[in-house]
Amino acid sequence: MKKIQLVMLLSAVICLLTGCGSYAKKYDKNTLVVKKNGSLVEVAVEDFKDSSVKAEDLEAYIEEQIEVYNGEKGKSVKKSFLDTEDMSKVKLVLSYDDMDSYNGFNLLECTMDDYANVKEEDIKGDFTSADGKTVKYTELSGAEKAEVLILSEATDVVVKGDILYYNSQVKVKDGIATTSGKGNAVIIFK
Repeated sequence: MKKIQLVMLLSAVICLLTGCGSYAKKYDKNTLVVKKNGSLVEVAVEDFKDSSVKAEDLEAYIEEQIEVYNGEKGKSVKKSFLDTEDMSKVKLVLSYDDMDSYNGFNLLECTMDDYANVKEEDIKGDFTSADGKTVKYTELSGAEKAEVLILSEATDVVVKGDILYYNSQVKVKDGIATTSGKGNAVIIFK
């Protein structure tokens, strides 16, 4: 029985490491991946080459921050991958159970909710549709069954699904939305 449990545990760890390692291989910029179940994966890429930060100190700091946050809020943030081999391009992959965990850990106020639950003042203005046309928020066809993601920081965003509309703080190319960080970026997806 113990051998079966050990094999199952090792299989789960291998799957976890392989999946999250693939995020680190796939994305070379700060990227937020929004999964269908509402969980999030953040790939953070940072240059520490010219700083006095050492790899082991950085890893200890990250572990401590996760431990403190999870101690207060429950185990909702997980470090999936950290590569400090090249300090000019440190990659960290974190998994979050939901947007509340992402906001809490990063001290942000981003929103992800059903379109029907989003306040009108949060989505006012013009949007670009998936086919490149400009539409007013009152003309958003098909959005009533969609999700709305509102971010204030500059990052790439990958949603599991289709981007229907986005505002002027977002550029979309090859399925990756890039937010400007200059205002609230609104992405409506299904």
